[in-house]
Amino acid sequence: MYAPDQVSGDREPPRASLIAIAGELCGPALLMGGAHTPLGNDVRVEGIERAWVVDCAGEMPGIYRERAGRFFIRVFPDLDGEVAALPRLRTLAAEISLAAKSQAEDAPERVYVMCHHGMNRSGLVAGLILRELGVSGADAVARILAARPGSLSNHAFRAIVEGG
Repeated sequence: MYAPDQVSGDREPPRASLIAIAGELCGPALLMGGAHTPLGNDVRVEGIERAWVVDCAGEMPGIYRERAGRFFIRVFPDLDGEVAALPRLRTLAAEISLAAKSQAEDAPERVYVMCHHGMNRSGLVAGLILRELGVSGADAVARILAARPGSLSNHAFRAIVEGG
């Protein structure tokens, strides 16, 4: 477990659920979760240096920002409608996919896609990454729902993942 000062006060550590195991889709393990969720496994600060973290809510503790191999802040609202940030989210998904496929020395061992509760925003971005890795829309949604039941309840986000 973490010392309280590692995650800001008495706050519990972020938690995430496995979407794809390492090597399964030509690259790192893919996990999605939230900074404030009881679901999933603790995201440990130890070893985060070889991971990439995408923060879709701007709520990850500072220590993760400092220690992650790469840390991306891509904050956008969880609104059921048009996603203004979609072009930059697609660009990020393509960048992560390219790095995963490259198997370069600095490629991530794990990719964490995080938001507040680990349901919709993280589901959208994890789904976009899965699509970039060649997973069909239906399979991407099925993987996300299996790992985090109730996620992708935002119909617009789900339609984007399903449609590519």
